[in-house]
Amino acid sequence: MRLNRILLCSLLICFVFPILSHADQLEDAKGAIKNNEFEKAYELLYPLAEENNAEAQTILGSLYINGQGVEKDYTKGLSLIMNAGKTGYEPARTRALGSCLELAKQGDTAAMYNVGYMCLNKWGGELDPNDCIGWLETAAKLGHIRSGNVLSQIYTKNSYGITPDEEKASYWDDMAKGFADGFDGTWTGTFSGMGGRSMTITYNFKGDGDALTGTMSGGPDQSIPIKDGIINGTKVSFAVDVEFNKMKLTNYYTGLLLGNDLQLSFIVGGGPPDPTTFVAKRIR
Repeated sequence: MRLNRILLCSLLICFVFPILSHADQLEDAKGAIKNNEFEKAYELLYPLAEENNAEAQTILGSLYINGQGVEKDYTKGLSLIMNAGKTGYEPARTRALGSCLELAKQGDTAAMYNVGYMCLNKWGGELDPNDCIGWLETAAKLGHIRSGNVLSQIYTKNSYGITPDEEKASYWDDMAKGFADGFDGTWTGTFSGMGGRSMTITYNFKGDGDALTGTMSGGPDQSIPIKDGIINGTKVSFAVDVEFNKMKLTNYYTGLLLGNDLQLSFIVGGGPPDPTTFVAKRIR
């Protein structure tokens, strides 16, 4: 009987003392931060964060974000804080939402997606689902494919209390697929040419890394190679040499990918500075 009691006490010591040790370690880390001893705080917090201690992950994440006691790494810091938030730790959720919201307002599409996700999952309290959806929609329109896929799923499955909408689900699914396909494919667009004459142009594009190749055609027997094609994310630029009334001209294009739409603008070398702008649609 006495032996059993000794074993029981030993087990209790094993379970209790690590918890007390962790608590003491956290308090020591907080004290070190108050004294601006950030390297010491990092050394105390790191092993706790590795053991998935949510409070330690949140504080350590802040050290990474601020570059205190460790080389500044915003991505790693935010990742630690979000991991802590996923456990339900409210201080981490509040900090993560605030950090992502700050980045989202600066145009970061990944941050917009995170804000939408956290908002829908009530990080930071009860929020208007329409505001959450708004962040996802903005990100999707700017080319964040995952946001488009999530929106399609939300409108398909009645997630987060959002009314199912087959048309919206299809719209966001098509947009996500369009961004995933990039500039590759055949596009056609119509604009008002010289003399007010309506012109329909077809473009065949092929992307290879940051290079764009392909042809432009204004008729069934025409195929003009594009040149100097450059892809920069969802933006593109290229040039096409054309001939008009025996004059050789160069059209300089810029474009913005909008899923299965491509907003194009061009100016004519030596011509008026005002660009001609129109939308070409992907036809295959």
